[in-house]
Amino acid sequence: MIKEFCAENYTDLEKAIHQGIDRIELCDALAVGGTTPSYGVIEQSVRLAKQHKVEVVVMIRPRQGGFCYTEMERKIMERDIDVALRLGATGVVFGCLTKENTIDVPLMKQLVDEVNNRGEIIFHMAFDQITPKEKYQAIDQLIALNVTRVLLHGSDPNQSVEGNAEEINDYIRYADHNIDFIVGGGVTADNLAGLKSIVNTNQFHGTKIIKL
Repeated sequence: MIKEFCAENYTDLEKAIHQGIDRIELCDALAVGGTTPSYGVIEQSVRLAKQHKVEVVVMIRPRQGGFCYTEMERKIMERDIDVALRLGATGVVFGCLTKENTIDVPLMKQLVDEVNNRGEIIFHMAFDQITPKEKYQAIDQLIALNVTRVLLHGSDPNQSVEGNAEEINDYIRYADHNIDFIVGGGVTADNLAGLKSIVNTNQFHGTKIIKL
């Protein structure tokens, strides 16, 4: 099982690493869903994580709010991707949607091109904003874009992960091992074992996935 610790900053990383996490998703401003952390936080977090052979992926999101981005925001995201990877991140986490909440394929391709095979590409929980009937096409598009994995909670934000398990498993079956899925949103150290028994993935994500 891969346990990904969602960290808002550097503060708790050493404690989390000693609790046995496998990967860190580093971001800022979790109260608004996460934004891009500072370059200093990325640099020091990567330095610490490498000492313990723990991977670090970095959120690339220039602001709170929706996931439909302007041309200037694209330029900001490209710059942030380049710097995060140069600072040693093993991957970047981003997601771009149209006003209709479908995958913004042209913008995604531009950002994927900026990654240029230097790290993993993770499509974040913007995936949950896509209409359920459109998600199967979205999975096909993300596979074609060489996205490594999708972070999701399920379409119903009022449901627990357990309540969304059947839906999540449908997407996993549809993808047929061509893309990975990582489950988040309410995952804790206490419910992790139970979730593993009902959701067909071995990757889980959360701020409380370990007990600090």
